[in-house]
Amino acid sequence: MGSYPKVPYVVGEEVALLHCERTVCKKVKIRRNLPGNIIVIHGVNDVGVSYKAVEHGLCEGLTQRLGRGFTPASYRMPVAADKDKLEDDPDAVFFKRTITKDINSPVIPFYWGYREVGEKCRTVNGQFVDRYGNRLDKDLSKEGGPFGNATSSLPDMWRPGMYAPADPMGDALRPLKTAPGRMYMVLAAQRLAALISMIRDYDADDTVSIVAHSQGCLLSLLAQAMLMEKGLAPADNLILTHPPYSLVDSLPLLMRGAAWFDGGEDAAMKPYYHLLSGAQTMGARLKTLVNIVSGVVKGNGQACKPPFAELKKDEYRGMVGSRWQSADDRDNRRKVYLYFCPEDMTVALDNIQGIGWDGVPDHASGSELVEEEETSSLDGYSISSGHTKIVEHKQVRGALAELGGRFYQRVFSNKTRLDPATGKTTVSLVGKPPPFDFPLRLPTETEQSHVEVSLRKHRAQHQAVAWPVNTRLSKTEQRNGIRTITGEALKQPVAADLRGTSQIDPVNIPATSMMRNRPVADQGPADEVDPCDASVALTSGSGLHATAEDRPDPAGYRRFPERDEAIRGAELALMTAAYNKEKKLDGKGPLDQRKVIAATRYTEGNVLATIQESPNEARLRWQREVSAKSFHSSIIGSANNHSQVSRPAWLYTRLTNNSGFFSCHFFIA
Repeated sequence: MGSYPKVPYVVGEEVALLHCERTVCKKVKIRRNLPGNIIVIHGVNDVGVSYKAVEHGLCEGLTQRLGRGFTPASYRMPVAADKDKLEDDPDAVFFKRTITKDINSPVIPFYWGYREVGEKCRTVNGQFVDRYGNRLDKDLSKEGGPFGNATSSLPDMWRPGMYAPADPMGDALRPLKTAPGRMYMVLAAQRLAALISMIRDYDADDTVSIVAHSQGCLLSLLAQAMLMEKGLAPADNLILTHPPYSLVDSLPLLMRGAAWFDGGEDAAMKPYYHLLSGAQTMGARLKTLVNIVSGVVKGNGQACKPPFAELKKDEYRGMVGSRWQSADDRDNRRKVYLYFCPEDMTVALDNIQGIGWDGVPDHASGSELVEEEETSSLDGYSISSGHTKIVEHKQVRGALAELGGRFYQRVFSNKTRLDPATGKTTVSLVGKPPPFDFPLRLPTETEQSHVEVSLRKHRAQHQAVAWPVNTRLSKTEQRNGIRTITGEALKQPVAADLRGTSQIDPVNIPATSMMRNRPVADQGPADEVDPCDASVALTSGSGLHATAEDRPDPAGYRRFPERDEAIRGAELALMTAAYNKEKKLDGKGPLDQRKVIAATRYTEGNVLATIQESPNEARLRWQREVSAKSFHSSIIGSANNHSQVSRPAWLYTRLTNNSGFFSCHFFIA
């Protein structure tokens, strides 16, 4: 027995009548072997919204490729009727996975996040918040942690949380507030490494793949480094979608200034924070990524087992269908895939500029720290001091080449491009024979016009490039703004699906929405607001609407001050009580009562009050609202992308039912 006890499970069942001297035995059908284990990992501020799309897409794709059936789990997704009712704890209801005995899926959903210490919590408009004001669920936790704590490098996951004295974005659904220390990310990566070790403890040859999104990509990379450090085999395959991991170390001045201030801290890290000052250099970021990719490619240092061509043998218990042929498929073990999207306006933020938006360039420019010998000059001679110093140099590195031949990148974009080979201008298909070039931005393009105006500020822009390539430039200059797409050819190249099933075009935005009557130049697509995000708006400081209304004077009679005067304190409370009584709201709970938040008594004797909607009115309004689409989940959130493109490594598992891993929740205080 290994380090982890294996929970018994049913592989097959049947009913039979026992009798003496039987001539035949009862045959019992047993489950086929699953084709490996696929761990799906969400990002920050995420309750696993895209898990249904990922699992259903992967199962459909495997059914087509392997010629056998798979049954994905079901998920409780929000429906139209949910817009008009309020759940006490929406996080415990929506996007949750239901497990039944009929499920036949290799997917393992992984959940991670942050839990606040109980005595540090308080409530705002009926919602729990942490010590900094970030909204929590009823378990006092936030899956993925606060939005502002996302990082663009691995060392930053040990640093203090984000410091936000003000919210420059002003998004009620994704408010930026000071955030806790980030150690919960490191601990989540440790749990992910432990999960991979547990699977391998059951069988060393079990195939493990990871499909990760956003910050989940960085957790996945860190988990592989942790396994490698212990001499354990990493996952067989990584698919990284929209990662904020960045090879850019030159941030705008405003963003560098913000990094000087730290938010929440972890007590265990306080003695070491000084060792993490400053930003990681481009050279270090690239070296880190190269080392982890190399570790995945190396695996356990031995040949992959079982051999790909042998999977139809009886000993693998029907892992593939009878019509499957190894020559028609591809062994994806020991590979790393990057799925990037130039339309992603979240990873394009000035302080991120991640490869999930930018891709990996042929040449990356930035800083690198080099240890040099200290010398002094005497009479024109250089004399060594016997000491060394760390010097920062500017470098140009061959980033894509350094990552090696088993690192593949695919671009998911709806931008049209001229194909020099055919002379036709079309959308660049995913799965075209590689390698081919993709220009990120043409001179005629703006990079933010595809999103609503609120998502266009504080975003980086790619350099506009001539297309086809200007051959008069140097080799390095020719590649600026061009990405080499190396992902293997698919049998049927497909257009990237960035719409998913939920995109709402500007013309279809509801008439009651705040986004409805924007100028045409400011419009962009939207998504429906789910009940979990609607609850966040109540804690943002800008999520409750207020209206102005003439009200009776709280003094009980008209007063005529010499100058306009603000009404405060006890008189405001009297106005609130009188208003709720008049509207027959006084018999309801505090979450259904409105509030007079300001009032002015004018010299003419009238009183104008500002009346704020009740928290429950605000929740219902937000549940019927839409939110600007940033395209940050456009790859991960489409079942089509996973069924038609995603190719996790699948080969082998002795877990014919991985129900023991169906739900992995890790929350760290």
